Amino acid sequence: MKKKITALFLCVALAAIAIVGASLAYFTDTDNETNTFTVGGVKIDLIEQQSNEDHTGFVPYEGDKVLMPIVGSAQGEKYPNGQPKAANYIDKVVTIQNTGKSAAWIRAYYAVPSALDDGFGESFNAGMNILHGNFGNKIVGDTIYTTYGVEWNWMHDGKWNYFETTMDDGVSYNVYFADYYQPVAAGATTEQLICGVYLDKNVDMKDGKYIDPRHPEADLSILEGTVKYPVFAVAVQAEGFDTAAAAMDAAFGANYNPWGTPATNWQ
Repeated sequence: MKKKITALFLCVALAAIAIVGASLAYFTDTDNETNTFTVGGVKIDLIEQQSNEDHTGFVPYEGDKVLMPIVGSAQGEKYPNGQPKAANYIDKVVTIQNTGKSAAWIRAYYAVPSALDDGFGESFNAGMNILHGNFGNKIVGDTIYTTYGVEWNWMHDGKWNYFETTMDDGVSYNVYFADYYQPVAAGATTEQLICGVYLDKNVDMKDGKYIDPRHPEADLSILEGTVKYPVFAVAVQAEGFDTAAAAMDAAFGANYNPWGTPATNWQ
């Protein structure tokens, strides 16, 4: 609904008395000032990229990658753009750009199929995951730093930001989410949220079925089809809020699930 903006008119009346004939004359003037405003809208663009051919930079993500057990280490030797040199590592570099007119708090969600994730708990061990997600990197000079716990806050009070949900595709997901450490200025882009995914080296196939000796009872039939790991981002105006958590709770409510499906085990 459009709102009318009322123009303000400044009327200045100057009175003067004419000497001859003692008549009264008026000199009048009007000035029109139109008050204009721009709306501080919040808009974001979730950007997905992969390494270019010589691994010195990034290009748009192509998708439809083939998952195979990693050969080497995702934490080992790196290319100039900070990506691991390990074979079968899939580049999935995610950043979020603020394309709006005002600074904004940003939160991002990363969902991994529950069957492929060790899941939150007292015994949680990311090394036991079947499908791994790698935290983002940033390069300062010749040094590569992780954005985990620095630019992106994945935990609060010593616990992961986490919940579980079954999405419309019928697949159960473990969802982890992170808040950016400061408001993102208009036109600016966050540091990397994640920089890739990879299938654990222990994954194998036996008698036509995928297995992982570490999880002998696990049903890995999901690997026989298309594996999805959705990423979702939300943003709220920074003005009026001291933290991302306060902004998100005010805008979306506590325990917000962007996929809109029932969620459990909130941490």
